[in-house]
Amino acid sequence: MLDPRIPFKNRYLAGVLAFLFPGAGHVYQGRYFKGILCGVCVLVTFFYGMALGNWSVVYWKKDPTNFLNPYYAQVFVGLPALPSLVQARRYESRTNINEMSISAPINAPFHGTLRMHDRTVGLADGVVTGRIELKPGARPAEGRVVQGTFTGHLDKKEITIKLGGIPTLGKAVSADPDREIEVDVVDSSDPPQAIGRLRGDFPRSFLDRFESPPDERYYLDLHGKLGKFHELAMTFTMIAGLLNILVILDAVEGPAYGYGDGAEEERKAAAPGSADKAAKAVPPAQPPPAEAAKT
Repeated sequence: MLDPRIPFKNRYLAGVLAFLFPGAGHVYQGRYFKGILCGVCVLVTFFYGMALGNWSVVYWKKDPTNFLNPYYAQVFVGLPALPSLVQARRYESRTNINEMSISAPINAPFHGTLRMHDRTVGLADGVVTGRIELKPGARPAEGRVVQGTFTGHLDKKEITIKLGGIPTLGKAVSADPDREIEVDVVDSSDPPQAIGRLRGDFPRSFLDRFESPPDERYYLDLHGKLGKFHELAMTFTMIAGLLNILVILDAVEGPAYGYGDGAEEERKAAAPGSADKAAKAVPPAQPPPAEAAKT
């Protein structure tokens, strides 16, 4: 039975608010301290698990063989976990495939490898780090052809190379923080001729990786990199969702304990006319046995 001393207002609306954002239902009811405390506990647990798992442990991926999908618990955190449903749809989209063109310029950090076909230009194969700049071809007739440069280091040696041709890019939406790219190294002739191949990764947009499903390769790499901490990160995010179920129930039904012993009697005593009823219920005082004998 709900305690009238707590302003529950519309308790079902409070439950919806508590699901959407931990603690919001209690704040709506005016239970500010408990709402803030619940929100902090749930969200800190959830985002700590996310950070521990390299922001790659909360996602929805349909798997008919897995009846214990962690997302079934994670989703109860509410809004912080709901982007997974949108990202899963984007990930499974037919348009989320390897691309052979770019629609907007790329200017980003890069790390990868250089493989040269023509060794007469003074460049050797090796590991490169630096910055890649690419933009679509200047003329409409060039179609998927790109042009740009890479500036950085080849085995600690500063280099600047010209890029062009038709690039190959990995999927746009994935949990992997890096996106793959391959592009030709070209000379200065007209038209430019490919003399090598640059292959590596540049940072993926946060909006394209946040709560997105991982590719199989990245999933295995992440397991190898994090080890037992991967399962620990997953557990933290699941605990956060299960904790918020208790928060939702508290917003709808009130606390399971905390009214105190005799709360029902206190409410009856406070009811109108209860004093008269109590007086009638008390029997008159009886004289002591000795006085009764004298009488």
